[in-house]
Amino acid sequence: MKFTPLRFQSALAAGGLALMPFVLMQFTFPHDGKLIGIDDLSGGYDIATVFLVAVMLVSTVLHFYLILKMSGEFIRWAHAAGEMKVFLADPALNVGIFSPVVALGMTVNVVLGPVAFFFPEFSAEVPTLVGYGIYPYALLFLALVYMSVSVGKTWLFRDGKSVTFNYNWLLDVFAWGMVALAGSGITMAATDQRVAMAGSILTLCAISIGLFIYGIKGMYLIVAQMTHGNMPAEPLKPAHFIVVPINCLFAISIYKIVGYTHASLGIDIAALAFASVVILFALSLFWIVFCAIAFKDWFRYQFPKPEFYPAQWGLVCVLVGLEVLAIYSHVNYYQSSLLLGFSYLSIVLAGAIYTFVYLKFVGIIKPAVAA
Repeated sequence: MKFTPLRFQSALAAGGLALMPFVLMQFTFPHDGKLIGIDDLSGGYDIATVFLVAVMLVSTVLHFYLILKMSGEFIRWAHAAGEMKVFLADPALNVGIFSPVVALGMTVNVVLGPVAFFFPEFSAEVPTLVGYGIYPYALLFLALVYMSVSVGKTWLFRDGKSVTFNYNWLLDVFAWGMVALAGSGITMAATDQRVAMAGSILTLCAISIGLFIYGIKGMYLIVAQMTHGNMPAEPLKPAHFIVVPINCLFAISIYKIVGYTHASLGIDIAALAFASVVILFALSLFWIVFCAIAFKDWFRYQFPKPEFYPAQWGLVCVLVGLEVLAIYSHVNYYQSSLLLGFSYLSIVLAGAIYTFVYLKFVGIIKPAVAA
């Protein structure tokens, strides 16, 4: 299979799947420290807990395996004669270059969550290690700024070339949201006030830049869809669901930064945290229903087919976003067994979909060769 940076979506989806059980246990299981660890489950292994831990373990290992594998492929591709240059020059394709940033941003969250869960000693050292982690995080932030400007030029100045953009065009917004979430996690975990302050500033910048781009691109895509009215090609339809994980990333980033401003600066803007979680959760549900109705034939006839295309990973990311927003809403605003049950069901569905898409991705499930 020819390499494209979009292959990093496999690692992103695996990381998201690993986070789902962690977030559920972190907020609904009793534990001693700031982060739940495997020691907190001593003597409490029922079927549900075993399932959650198994999903988290397999997905965490798979995430790091895919990150290493895709990074090696990316380096070889980048050094191939002219391949990367041609890719970056194409305004219809080059948004895919943000996929590695999204996946690496997810790695930060996996380290701060599932990895810390399985290694309690490491969990205790997280606040100290975060102090060193602010440096690579700052480099990731600067790299994203450079990429956004460089790639953005090709979208604005196309030498008269007509380009039809689709919802994959929001991958840079996805990257900004992921970097914002990673920064908010660093901010909340840090014990050094200088590190926390630096993390909060970079996070606020990431949120502001990401939402600004999101607003412009989102309006452009909606107006273009309403104006032209034509349905996208089958492989592009799942890309519409990228809106949901983007909403989740910004909602949780804002929620965490609001918590930091209240705890450290004494500024209470709880209403903003409420709006970021509940309103974006409601909008995500609306978008899911809208897309499910609009693309019902795709789900029925196209998705079960053995053909793989990168946008299918978005179905896993949708469930990750919904589950996280459901847990935050349940814990902080509207305690409901419905939201809790939905979270468990989301993990089951996400695991099943990931397995199916992954088997297509690696070629175990593949189209029959014509005789």
